[in-house]
Amino acid sequence: MFSIENAYLIAIYPLISAVLIMLFTHKSRVISSGLSIAAVALGLAHSLSVFFSFHGHEAIEQNYTWIKAGSFHLEMGSLIDPLAIIMLLTVNLVSLLVQIYTHGYMDEDSGYTRFYSYLSLFTFSMLGLVISTNLFQMYFFWELVGVCSFLLIGFWWYKPSAAHACKKAFVVNRVGDAGFLLGLILLYYFTKGIYENTGAVALGFTQLKEITMQAIATNELAVTGLISITTIGILIFMGAAAKSAQFPLHIWLPDAMEGPTPISALIHAATMVAAGVYLIARIFPILSIDGSQALQVVAWVGGITAIFAATIAFSQNDIKKGLAYSTCSQLGYMVMAAGLGAPQIAMFHLVTHAMFKAMLFLGSGSVIMGCHHEQDMREMGGLRKHMPITAITFLIGTLSISGFPFMSGFWSKDMIIAKAWEVNMPLFWIAAITAGMTAFYMFRIYFMTFEGKYRGHAHPHEQPLCVTGPLMILAIPSIILGFWGSPFTNYKLQHYLDHHFHSHMEQGQSAMEFVMHEMSLPFGYIPFTMFLVGTIAAYLIYIQQIKIGDKTVNEWFKSSFAIVYSGSSNKWWIDEIYDVIVAGFMFLFRFTWKAFEVIIIEGFIINGICWRGTEFVGEVLKVQQSGKLQNYVLVMISAAMLMVAWFIYN
Repeated sequence: MFSIENAYLIAIYPLISAVLIMLFTHKSRVISSGLSIAAVALGLAHSLSVFFSFHGHEAIEQNYTWIKAGSFHLEMGSLIDPLAIIMLLTVNLVSLLVQIYTHGYMDEDSGYTRFYSYLSLFTFSMLGLVISTNLFQMYFFWELVGVCSFLLIGFWWYKPSAAHACKKAFVVNRVGDAGFLLGLILLYYFTKGIYENTGAVALGFTQLKEITMQAIATNELAVTGLISITTIGILIFMGAAAKSAQFPLHIWLPDAMEGPTPISALIHAATMVAAGVYLIARIFPILSIDGSQALQVVAWVGGITAIFAATIAFSQNDIKKGLAYSTCSQLGYMVMAAGLGAPQIAMFHLVTHAMFKAMLFLGSGSVIMGCHHEQDMREMGGLRKHMPITAITFLIGTLSISGFPFMSGFWSKDMIIAKAWEVNMPLFWIAAITAGMTAFYMFRIYFMTFEGKYRGHAHPHEQPLCVTGPLMILAIPSIILGFWGSPFTNYKLQHYLDHHFHSHMEQGQSAMEFVMHEMSLPFGYIPFTMFLVGTIAAYLIYIQQIKIGDKTVNEWFKSSFAIVYSGSSNKWWIDEIYDVIVAGFMFLFRFTWKAFEVIIIEGFIINGICWRGTEFVGEVLKVQQSGKLQNYVLVMISAAMLMVAWFIYN
């Protein structure tokens, strides 16, 4: 039943669930939630079967004609290779746990069944994107994922903040998607002759680099220049930058926290935002063509995003927004890794991050429910005594993302930093400093929420098993999953992805030899040192509350560096800058519109050509309408004579 040949069914299961819930079972909460959860569980079982039965290295691809117009063929199908399998497992596992968690979180919501239908539709869209065989098909599901995100972020549409957030997410993503669409159209334009001659799938991933290289070899496509493979790569990357919330298209992600917390965990921590990194991995063969400058752009955008988002996370008091900026920063790490030429490590961090960040978001949801929908950390504190399971799992996630030795985040993030040491020293220091900042702001969140005295007014309590169960399950991969890509298992995850990226990890050292060798080098100490500095600083400031003079460190910093603190807490005024830019464009648009309408349409065309021209013609013609019969007869005879003369002489 579960075979690689019918792996496309993994995406079909949640589609069937969504249709059934929308049309037939929306009045039954039990059946609707059961259908949605069962569909994802079935998809996870099928994904596991594909993973264990996939022993070769060649991609298994099935294509069917979708659109045919002359020589243009658009295909749709399923592509199963190690890269797709990793994403199938990640999406299905996180989605299953989030859907179980949703039962507890949304139990009292009137839109309970509608929410499950949206979850199923989103899961279908994301899985369809993962198994896409070509860029055209991926773009179709890319847009469908965006629509589902719009629906889920704005699920509580009656809240003005949620309505604004979903519109903002939709518009910002359209900016990136416009670049994506233009890039794939240009790529097809310059390679369509080769596709038509070879009969290959248009923009198919399995032959993407081969056909692009043929286009370059025949001078159909340049490597650099205004219209080149570099430009095309950057345009497609714009789509990834918007979806994965990279600077300067990151502004939608924190606002998207207005949606229900399960959505924050599913879409904005583990799956949809990871789609951008997955796209980069898919098009890496053309981004890495010799002479192309696209990867340098990718690496620097990722590095800037990582440290920029971390500076904002320092001062956020909303627990979900703090985690949202943490997500932006970690996505920056992934994008930077791909730009540095290590897409395997980027995917490694994608998988580990999906586990501990989903757990952190679900943990924040547990806290919010336990504190009666309070999200301000200044109204929390001391929750470890009241919510021990949530506190322990949240601490595990905090340690993992901060880079505590031998936990999942330690392996994946430190490998990115090690790669930066080898390739780009400025980015190495950005990554290392961001690691310390990550430890600081994550322990800030943990200490403000779970340690000290309770500062709120509610009566916090632990949540039921349907909420804490997914947290405990996700805690396991947050601790041990990193070993899959570590030297202790001979980099099994990276080797699993080697064939797709046509590269190989170094072999020959034992795991302990590798660790000792890495730790003996300068960069081996720096990330761990940054972890210690960030953690200790957070402890001294938020637990010991040390003072400078008669002020706490927080109070001293706010007064001594007011502009810096204000910039961080106000997200460096990026939204305000965009508001000014948009206002300028709108002013220019209105001015141009008014000028065109008043001067061209009304002044020149209507009042000029139409009105004055008609008046002039009327004045000329009315002379001929004298009302005297002899004048009309004279005109008729003259016209007849002219016609006869014309026929005679011609």
